[in-house]
Amino acid sequence: MPVLCSGTMERRWVPLLLLLVPWLPGLHPCLLCFGPPIQWARLCREIARSSQKDSQHQHCLEALAEAAVPLAPVTVGSGQSEALRKIIMDALHLLEKQKDKKPFEVSLQEAIQTIWVKLSQLEQAPACIPPCGHQPAARVFQCATCRLVDCQFPVDCPVQDVWVHEDEAITLHCDVPFAVPPELQVTWMFAKDIRTQDLALFEELQRGIGEPPSLTVQDPTLGTIACRLGAASETLARKYFYLNGPPGDAAENLRSLPDPSDSRAPRGPGHQGPKGSVDSCGLTPGSFPEGQNIGSCSSCIVHGV
Repeated sequence: MPVLCSGTMERRWVPLLLLLVPWLPGLHPCLLCFGPPIQWARLCREIARSSQKDSQHQHCLEALAEAAVPLAPVTVGSGQSEALRKIIMDALHLLEKQKDKKPFEVSLQEAIQTIWVKLSQLEQAPACIPPCGHQPAARVFQCATCRLVDCQFPVDCPVQDVWVHEDEAITLHCDVPFAVPPELQVTWMFAKDIRTQDLALFEELQRGIGEPPSLTVQDPTLGTIACRLGAASETLARKYFYLNGPPGDAAENLRSLPDPSDSRAPRGPGHQGPKGSVDSCGLTPGSFPEGQNIGSCSSCIVHGV
């Protein structure tokens, strides 16, 4: 999954950070995620009451950098990044208010303690759950990089082997172990006689929104059934189920599978033949009546040509 910029904070401060790092040696990026570098330099200039080249000014910057080091591993949920920004900026304002009242080192220690107390009160983001899927709820903001980071999992889940027998019904579930929106589009697809994750080989069977993400198949045909959670452009996960014969026949079934690259290989159900012909369900891919139960497409899988 991609690493994302943290909105206006990233666009506004990081270019300045890159320009001013030589000017602010050692200042930790976490402090620069939320406040412009010049603001921290101005703070030290006012506290030290001296120019930037003065030793007291440099000591102030070094103290800020040292205090920020423990913040490097801090991550918060993407929805908490604004709260983290406020915590950091409140600490800056505290230092500004107390510059004439307390020694800088004392004020800095109080500010850091306040940061940790407030951080402990933030709600933690859900953990990334392997092995697959785009999990927006688990996206986190990294203080060390000033970036939003997603779980590093592929959208495609591993193929699950499902052993089937004649004259039986199976039910497949397009569920995932992480939270998804309630009104999520679910699309079911089928690739006959092939164990694959190549989307080009699938024929679409049915799509719906807000339907129970399950599919019941009567007397199933060998092949791969896939389901997609979300629209094609905003897919959260794709699951694959390879329908195989009884365990004793597995080797023979695999040996008899066609080469997917062979143009003569049989196509999946719903494949339109000569002009005017349709599959034995009387339906072409995507032509299911509006609102028809997704389970009613099972005969197309059984009797696909």
